[in-house]
Amino acid sequence: MRLALLIDYPVDPNRIPGGVRAVAYHLAQGLARHADLDVHVVHCHSEVPADRTAQHGRVTVHYLSRPRRRVIPNLITGVGRVAGMLRELQPDLVNAHTSQYAFAALRAGFPTIYTIHGVAHREARTFRHWQHRLILWITAFYDRWVIRRVSDIIAISPYIVEEYCRRTRARFHRVDNPVGEEYFELEGQEVPGRILFAGTISERKDPLTLLAALALVRERVPEAHLHLAGRAIDPVYPRRVEEFVREQGLEAYARFLGLLDVPAMLREYDECALLALPSRQETAPVVLLEAMAAGKPVVATDVGGVRDLVEDGASGFIVPAGD
Repeated sequence: MRLALLIDYPVDPNRIPGGVRAVAYHLAQGLARHADLDVHVVHCHSEVPADRTAQHGRVTVHYLSRPRRRVIPNLITGVGRVAGMLRELQPDLVNAHTSQYAFAALRAGFPTIYTIHGVAHREARTFRHWQHRLILWITAFYDRWVIRRVSDIIAISPYIVEEYCRRTRARFHRVDNPVGEEYFELEGQEVPGRILFAGTISERKDPLTLLAALALVRERVPEAHLHLAGRAIDPVYPRRVEEFVREQGLEAYARFLGLLDVPAMLREYDECALLALPSRQETAPVVLLEAMAAGKPVVATDVGGVRDLVEDGASGFIVPAGD
């Protein structure tokens, strides 16, 4: 059986930028363990300079380039390119992990299961920048089209079922996000006072609130310090974050690590005392699963599907967003 996974996939599996791409890698590798599955991944993104095909174990990955144009033509081009690849592959089944590519698969006439990773219209409200909001509103438009036509939806969280059950007649299948086995094998070389933030430096993830909390925590816990591991998705918000660090005199206590490779990221989980996730919107954040797999406590905001993962006062603490 030929299965096509339409999902944002890491260009370099040793450097995985974000939870969805971590899910993509582990899901594809897990499915490929089944001898009766011929797994093909289609990743279409402007970060891909030229079309190429790569073999990652038993997984065939088709990297499709997409020219950097204005937002709307860019998204439309991506839909067309993915549909063309599907016609070439002729899969027996498509599992689409974005609304745009679920749209492409359905319009091309392939049986499609839609996996929902985020609630786009809610995520849009967390951004000020018009381009981020526009991308998410377009994503929400495709999402509305798809859920009226698809027969089966994979829900990575009970929160997804709650958000969508009154908007679609599709059958829901609960499948949690996968976590790499290597997170369960960490030994726990904790550095006292080390707080880890793992995620994009963006308004939705809200590291500004975490930095403000760090300034307060340090008044009572002088050894508290923060490592921020993740890439920036626009140049404006990170400048605000860096200015705040300077204004608060936190330069020695907040380290921006950027996007780390997998061994370095594992080391950060191994050495942290806790993971903090201050997001303004989440569905089933992989970083919480990874931290708990590593045996680390978590502090996360009470948004989206966080309560489906964290038992307040047991596996971690849940706090109001923006607090």
